[in-house]
Amino acid sequence: MTFSTAYLFTIGVRLTGGFTRAPEVPPEGLQSVGLSIIIGVAVLIVGAGIRRLTAAEMQSALLGAAAVLLATPVATAVLSNTWTFSTVVVSAFGFLTLGFGLLIALVRKAESNADE
Repeated sequence: MTFSTAYLFTIGVRLTGGFTRAPEVPPEGLQSVGLSIIIGVAVLIVGAGIRRLTAAEMQSALLGAAAVLLATPVATAVLSNTWTFSTVVVSAFGFLTLGFGLLIALVRKAESNADE
């Protein structure tokens, strides 16, 4: 679920012209679509929080989101040789989700070692 959330967020940033050249869409329509996708992603995140994911599900979701949030903007920036502010912001979200995913993995490992 979070993997698809990160993917949709990345597509939303792409449609708003965040870290690549925006597709040929009128600016008003482009921003509306991008913002609606980003808002939809925020709703998915809140829904996931309400559902109370298990630690294993949360770890998997965060690490999957980190992979998308780190790979997509960096690959685009390297290919286009253009580093923008939004590339840094999306990559920062990737590092943040990677850190939380690794933290959950370490806590789960410590708990499993304590149980043995």
